[in-house]
Formats: sequence, structure tokens, C-alpha cells
Amino acid sequence: MRLWPFYSDAAAEQVTALIRAGSLAAMVKTPEIASCEAQLTEALAPTHEALLCTSGTAGLATAYAALGLERGSEVLVPAHTFRATVTPLLMLGLRPVLCDCDPKTGNVDLADAERRITARTQALAVTHVWGRPVPLDTARELADRRGLALVEDCSHAHGVHWRGRPVGTAGDVAVFSLGTTKMVSGGMAGAVLTGDRGTFERAVAFGQPKHRGLADVQQPALRALLETGVGNNFRVSPIAAVLVADHLTRLPATLALRERNLAAVTEHARLLPGLEPVATGPDRTAGTLYKLHFRWRGRASADDVVALLRGLGVRVRRPQAGLHRTPLFQRPELLAAFPSVPSFDACDPAAFPQTDRFLTDLVEFDGLDLYEDDPQAVARYARAFQTAADRLDADTQGAPC
Repeated sequence: MRLWPFYSDAAAEQVTALIRAGSLAAMVKTPEIASCEAQLTEALAPTHEALLCTSGTAGLATAYAALGLERGSEVLVPAHTFRATVTPLLMLGLRPVLCDCDPKTGNVDLADAERRITARTQALAVTHVWGRPVPLDTARELADRRGLALVEDCSHAHGVHWRGRPVGTAGDVAVFSLGTTKMVSGGMAGAVLTGDRGTFERAVAFGQPKHRGLADVQQPALRALLETGVGNNFRVSPIAAVLVADHLTRLPATLALRERNLAAVTEHARLLPGLEPVATGPDRTAGTLYKLHFRWRGRASADDVVALLRGLGVRVRRPQAGLHRTPLFQRPELLAAFPSVPSFDACDPAAFPQTDRFLTDLVEFDGLDLYEDDPQAVARYARAFQTAADRLDADTQGAPC
């Protein structure tokens, strides 16, 4: 059984050739980086330009900086998202404002986000959590009506479409993580995509080396700034570009295969009464889920069921709590260790009831063993679900496990 990510022999040979040649500096846009960025545009957002960065986190910092938001302004962000959607704001002197989630999808509740807009709000960030797309037209309409920049965090949603439209094409700027276990992974990489040339050039100037910037940036003031840069070095490795390109080449096949495997696992989950799949909804018209989630409605606790399944060899866990439950947002005085970072008020946990309810009794399968056409991998889930059901039934009847 192989766990994602894995790569083709051709990619391994290309990486080996780069290592042997010592071609790793990427002070300019190397052929590997140029080719990968063209593939990113073609595969994810055909009307946009793509810029590779060292990570999705670096990409988000670059995206926020490229929008030209005023220091001290507020950015609406989901309470239910990966932390890196939010934390790059801090080093840019921007203030995150957490918003509650949609109780059906786990994505940001756009109505709640609008209620949290103030005179200081300048941007809205949405995350397509676990591959479930945010309604693109509603997010775009809200941003336009309230004069906000729109940022799409697409790190869980490679190749996902909302009603036929690719995610990442509604925002002023979009970011895809291309690292760790994402469906497109270079080990460590990320990408910024935008359809606005000015935003693209500011993104390049913010984090790319001088010679790469001079090749892409035309604005005179930014070209002059590139002589020194602004202190960031977010250039990607050519090795990461090769690995990302390898995944992009077979992305359609990967998405289709994973979708079939996830559907089969969801069907087998019926063997364990109490597991209820979280609905994807009809608006996702292409792509697949980054992770698979169920609600647990049985007599045992969700923690006990997760422990039981893990003991049977299943890759499963309970999802993390919302950001409003983290020390950063409960005790923002911790930021006193970094005086240059603007402070903000502590969160009232009661202000995010939908996020708490959404995450209650949720069970998460990462499915890293479901990226191949391997019937045995799917069968292992079926056996584990049946065994877990038998043991839980025995416990209910007072019999030993």
C-alpha cells in the first residue's frame, strides 16, 4: 500500500538530473518553474497568471501583500480553516476577523461575514474547506457590493469546480498549497494565481528574487524596488516545480480515481451504523474531496469510534477545533512577544456556535491510501467498518470485545 504523494519515474529522473547538475538556485525563472507555472494556469485557472512560492503559507502572505491592504485594516476570515489562511495577516500588520461557518458545509457563512464588516474591513478570505466549494457568485457579489478584495484559499480544492466554474477564478487573487499531502504536491510549494496584472507584479516584487522579478515586472516603481527587494525570499525550488508538474500532468486521472474510491468507501461505511456522510452538495460539478468526513450518530462516543478504527489500521482522526478555540484567539496578549504584530481583541467562543456544532462528532479520514486503483485498499475499509460494527454491537450487549 502506497500513501500519497508519490511520483512517476520520469519525475524522479528529472530531479536526479537537477541534483547532479547543481541547478537548484532558481535566481531566475528556470525552465522547470516556467513550465510548471504554465501548467498551473492551464489546469486550474486558464484566464490567470500563476506564481510559484515556497509554500501555501508563503503564497497567502504574498497574496495579501499584493492586494495593497492598509496596515491595521481588517480581513474577514473563516473560523473553520487551516491556520495558515489567517496567520500570514499578522506579519503584514493586518487584523483577522473570524467568521462563523455554514453548518452544512463547514465553509465560511457569508451572511455572518457580512454582519462582521466594519469601516476598517478591506478584504474577505474564503477557504474551500476539504474540497467543498464556497458559492462563488455569492462571495463575489458580497465583495463587490461592500467594496472588499476577495481572496480564495483553494488549498483543499485542486481541480474543483462550482457550477462549472473553477475555484480560484472568482477572487481577486487565489492561493493553492502545493505541499505535504495535497492532491498536487511538490513536497514544499504553493502558488498564487490572479487575473489582474498589477496584483501579479506586486506579488512577484514581494517575494521573488531580483532577476526573476526584473523578467516579469514592468511597473517602474516596482522594478526600482527589486534592486533590494522587501526582505522576503519565497522563491520555489526547481525540484518542487518538477514534482508539482508531475502531479498536474495526471491531475484529471487522479481526481477521477480518487472520487471513485471515496464513493466506494462511503458506500462501505453503511456497514458501520452511526456513520453518516457529510453531504458534498450538488454545486460541486468537478473535482473531489481532499478528506472524507462523516458524522457519528451511534451510542459510543466519536472519540471511542476513532480509537477503534485506528486500532484496525484505518487512517482516521477527529478534526481540529475552530480557530476561535486556539490560544492565539483566546489569548491574543501572547502576541506581546512580537511587538511589531498588531493586537486584537480576544474571541468570545459563544460567537461561533455553528462552527462548534459542525465539528461536534465529526470523523475525518485522510484517504492517503486511496490515490491508486487498488481494490484491496478499499476492501480494507469495508473489513474495518464491519469489524468495528461487530465489536460495538458486542459491547452494547455486554459481551467482551
